[in-house]
Amino acid sequence: MRYDTVLFDADDTLLDFKTSSDEALAKTLARLGLPFAPGDAQAYDEINLALWRQFERGEIDKDFIYPERFRRFLAPRGLAGRAEEANEFYMLRLAEGGYRMAHSEEVLQRLYGKCGLYVVTNGDTAVQVGRMGRSGLLKYLSGNFISEQLGCKKPEPAFFDRVFAAIGEEKRKSAILVGDSLSSDMQGGRNAGVATCFLGPREQADSRCDYVIGDLLELPAILGLPAET
Repeated sequence: MRYDTVLFDADDTLLDFKTSSDEALAKTLARLGLPFAPGDAQAYDEINLALWRQFERGEIDKDFIYPERFRRFLAPRGLAGRAEEANEFYMLRLAEGGYRMAHSEEVLQRLYGKCGLYVVTNGDTAVQVGRMGRSGLLKYLSGNFISEQLGCKKPEPAFFDRVFAAIGEEKRKSAILVGDSLSSDMQGGRNAGVATCFLGPREQADSRCDYVIGDLLELPAILGLPAET
């Protein structure tokens, strides 16, 4: 096989974050006595993504993201003062969302026993553990590495140094990182010295992507597994 160690991002790679987030946001707004109006999800997503990008660049701490995203989101509604309450409720509901990305279980089943399969994520520990558990995917994984537990984050080299210290440094040379984020996953792979596989539109890929796939079903061929007969 070309690669026998696969590091998967969690959100929007194995787990469907968008569906879980939209559902949690709707429940949060209902708790605040607000309707879930058209455009709310996009507005929240843009605020949240911008803050996570700042976190990846080392400009802010993770703890700042959680209430701040709701302060910005709720400010136009005059409810910025309830940001911490909103975030706490949202996180609890988000942890309940074990939705999977298309073909994620099918591909993990195919790779199970042939490759070492690991998750590498910057998400909140309680949320990610809850969602992975509800997804039914944990049984295929040899490890689940969360930045909050490691004390460093993707794309920092230290994050991956700690991953490989745990799973075996010798695995680095035959590892590939699969994810949907250029700034976190693809840059992280570059920093770690491992191959990268971008899950997303080909037109968005850049030089940090060794491979590009539009569907996880394309991954086994990249790893060097023979086609199923």
